[in-house]
Amino acid sequence: MKRSAHLSILTVLALAMALATAAVVGVADAQKRGGVLRVGNLGEPPALDAHWTTASITETLTNHIYEGLYSLDANARPIPMLAESHTVGKDGLTYTFKLRQGIKFHNGKEMTSDDVVASLTRWGKQSSYGKALFAQVAEFRAVDKYTVQMQLKEKSAIVLISLAVPNNFGAIYPKEIAEKFPPEQKVTEYVGTGPFKLAEWKPDQYIRMVRFDDYKSRNEPPNGYGGGKTAYVDEIRWVPVPEVATRVAQVETGELEFADDLNLDAYDRLKKNSNVKTIVSKPYYWLVAVFNKKEGLMTNQKLRQAWQAAIDIEPIMKNVAGGHSEFYRMDNSLAPVEITTWHTKLSGLPWNEHNREKAKKLLQEAGYKKEPIRFMTTQEYKWMYDFALLSKQQLEDAGFTIDLQVVDWATLVKRRNNPKEYDVFTTGMGSFYDPTHHIYLTPGWPGWTTDEDIAKIQQELARETDPKKRMALWEKQTRQFYEKVPVIRYGDLFGLRAARTTVKGFNEKTERIRFYNVWLEK
Repeated sequence: MKRSAHLSILTVLALAMALATAAVVGVADAQKRGGVLRVGNLGEPPALDAHWTTASITETLTNHIYEGLYSLDANARPIPMLAESHTVGKDGLTYTFKLRQGIKFHNGKEMTSDDVVASLTRWGKQSSYGKALFAQVAEFRAVDKYTVQMQLKEKSAIVLISLAVPNNFGAIYPKEIAEKFPPEQKVTEYVGTGPFKLAEWKPDQYIRMVRFDDYKSRNEPPNGYGGGKTAYVDEIRWVPVPEVATRVAQVETGELEFADDLNLDAYDRLKKNSNVKTIVSKPYYWLVAVFNKKEGLMTNQKLRQAWQAAIDIEPIMKNVAGGHSEFYRMDNSLAPVEITTWHTKLSGLPWNEHNREKAKKLLQEAGYKKEPIRFMTTQEYKWMYDFALLSKQQLEDAGFTIDLQVVDWATLVKRRNNPKEYDVFTTGMGSFYDPTHHIYLTPGWPGWTTDEDIAKIQQELARETDPKKRMALWEKQTRQFYEKVPVIRYGDLFGLRAARTTVKGFNEKTERIRFYNVWLEK
């Protein structure tokens, strides 16, 4: 009986394994290799150097070419990517990272510790997130061919999360490239370890990325921005289509397989097209007007407070969302609801006051004499232009004089780095996965927040490792934000994307688009 029972169990296990194998084969059969995936985006990236800019279009593109030591899972937690594992010394100051072996760059060279040290050293001098981390680093060195070690000056809460962020991220380049291009100079040789490699970049026409046949995927299932990655399509062709109405039309007709950053007023029309699937991106951005605090009119805190007091946010958000209530959210937290660890619910904040009399009083106290405030925006992101135009109307009703300057996105990104070029600019803030990563609170990002009180709490947040104490500091910083007003926080906007129904496997839950693990069904 015992032998018979044992055989029965083996039979059941064998059957289960066979069924599981059959299921996997069935999925694999459905996932087809080949084809060109044409993606319509809003314009040219300012760079394809992941270390160099926080522009979201650069983030999207470079995450297909490059990878970092860590990535984010579906719950925004750090998980290994090019790292195999890590250990932390008993003193909490020594992080030792084991690297995956046999990882090849697009030029055929194997990735080693020398490449990691050169790349992250460069990233630590240029990236907003790299600077925050490397301010705490005493030494970063190669131990052996597949091991690197980071020695900290003090205990840190931000090592892994900084290495995992997808924006302005710690991309690993070959050592020769990382050392050839100093941090202040954009990389122009694009060699990574990602599932796609750059084949051709014709400005204002397209960027072609092709499958990297020697890509070595992780063995885990896809998970958020991490886990296993497979390049099913032969090629991704990123097509700059600045006119949003054209992007909508081209995904409708099939000239594009995928279109991003679409007009929300096209939502109802796209939903009626049986060949198109609409995708609501949530979270997407909270809308923000960034003040130049280095020089000019907006160095005056009372003038910034007057702007904050004047605006009536909900009608602005409703208009930007094309009247669709499902595309915006009213919230004063600096972290979206989806980033549950850092979302705050604080009362008594001077947010959405729409108090014209308070604004006028603050303008008088600021000594404002109707000087034109140069407010820079772009029509390439229609929502930026819309919220800037409506803000101008409300602000002028309160006594401001607004000089609205409309430029293309690439020009805005370039000009926002020059304090003589503007007083305010529009942009959107995506998700930040740690309080120390809120770039608009740092002196190195356009707008230049150099306030000593803000910097002090940022430093405390970087050092403090107790979660409850960190949250208390973050709430204190949020209140401080509304007093100092380094930028204006509008509401949360959700994005609209559209894909042809032939696009399969797309992960709709990530904030930014990714096309590994995606295939085309013709």
